[in-house]
Amino acid sequence: MDMLLKLKAFIATADAGNFSAAARNSYASPSVMMKRVDALEWDFKTTLFDRSTRRLTLTNTGQSYLIHARQLIRSYNDMVSGAILSPGSIEGPIRIKAPAVLIRQGLSDLFAVYRAQNPLVHFEIIASDRGGNPATEGFDIAVGMDQMAYPDVIEQVIRPFPRLLCAAPAYLAQCDAPLHPRDLIHHPCLAFSLAGPIWGFNSPDGRIEVDVRPVLKTNDAGYLCAAACDGQGIVQLALPIVADALLAGQLVPVLEQFPLVERWVKIMVPTARLELMRVKLLFDRMVQHLASASGARMDCY
Repeated sequence: MDMLLKLKAFIATADAGNFSAAARNSYASPSVMMKRVDALEWDFKTTLFDRSTRRLTLTNTGQSYLIHARQLIRSYNDMVSGAILSPGSIEGPIRIKAPAVLIRQGLSDLFAVYRAQNPLVHFEIIASDRGGNPATEGFDIAVGMDQMAYPDVIEQVIRPFPRLLCAAPAYLAQCDAPLHPRDLIHHPCLAFSLAGPIWGFNSPDGRIEVDVRPVLKTNDAGYLCAAACDGQGIVQLALPIVADALLAGQLVPVLEQFPLVERWVKIMVPTARLELMRVKLLFDRMVQHLASASGARMDCY
């Protein structure tokens, strides 16, 4: 049990980035979290974190140990819940990662229904647009637009994820609207930080990639939409984020003859986790939901 507490403290600290936040999330004191991590480093005879006054950063060894620590804690939780002895039971934890926009666009309702039908299941839901291997990150199910394929991970590609390039009419009235994607280098662009500065477009002559020069980068899509409505520049965002602004005339499409390169929604699940009935059942329902008319309602604006 002492080793479990140390491993949990290590994982919580790695996720939070400092002992104070890890302590709040774990309902413990920062000194207790620090002592547990120190003890774990002593046990393993290694350094897990590079420490500064503001933030802890995982060492290369720490990153490797974190993967195994997550797997050990997850296996322990499955043993406690009885899932290993009864893999067909619908009980125990499910850890999920999905973009916030998809959670708001119906996944949250699906999770609520699933929980109501299976009250012995409990969720940890992380809203994130960042890609990554769900097996090494400790997720049972991950939803996103990750273009990478990972070993020992099953994936189901669902459908295109609609995005739009747009700007405020007031902004376009005070400058020459772009006629070609390459004209964007002369315009202030508002970029979603995780998507990167290279924007891809389809054209009759093939794919065009433009390295834009963002004047604003953030991982807050709502803030980007508000900035675009305020006339600060041209933005590329998911259609459900800008739908209300389009209907209100606060934003209008830009470069419609050059549609953005499609990104596809997919669901990933580590192969070993799919053996658990609670995970498989939710995975199947999420696939059905995101492929259905209700899950794809964002396409209908």
